[in-house]
Amino acid sequence: MVMETEWTLERALNLELRKEEESIQLYRSALEKVRKYPGSKEFLRELVKEEETHRAKILQAMQDPSKLGDIGTLDTEIHDLKIVDSLEDATISPEADYQQILIYAGKREKNAHDFYIWFAKRHQGTKISDLFKRFAQEELKHKHRLEIEYDNTILKMM
Repeated sequence: MVMETEWTLERALNLELRKEEESIQLYRSALEKVRKYPGSKEFLRELVKEEETHRAKILQAMQDPSKLGDIGTLDTEIHDLKIVDSLEDATISPEADYQQILIYAGKREKNAHDFYIWFAKRHQGTKISDLFKRFAQEELKHKHRLEIEYDNTILKMM
């Protein structure tokens, strides 16, 4: 188990930066695979752009901690649709279809959200806790967008 003293602002930002870079890679690779669903490429391009914006904000905050407030917000309540929560886990392979990509990405965002909430609760009352709450909110926002896309493309075609 990680000790509280091991978590610094720098370490928290590095963790989120790594996650954003993994998401950018995932959505870029998905762009190459998606052919069946109209609008899916544009949706994935938007996700890449959004993740790149988050990455830029994290990099700015790493250089200038006064920019931390630019990372996420706690002002907006995001409704968790829980669409992917009960679906069977999907894996990403060269043969993965759009449905598998959306499930995988949605579950990945859910897991990140749940981790950040757990971490924020363990460090209640600290600046790191507030930062992880904002990270959690951003992940829930991503999950929400993925679930809306899943509903609009996959579920409507079933």
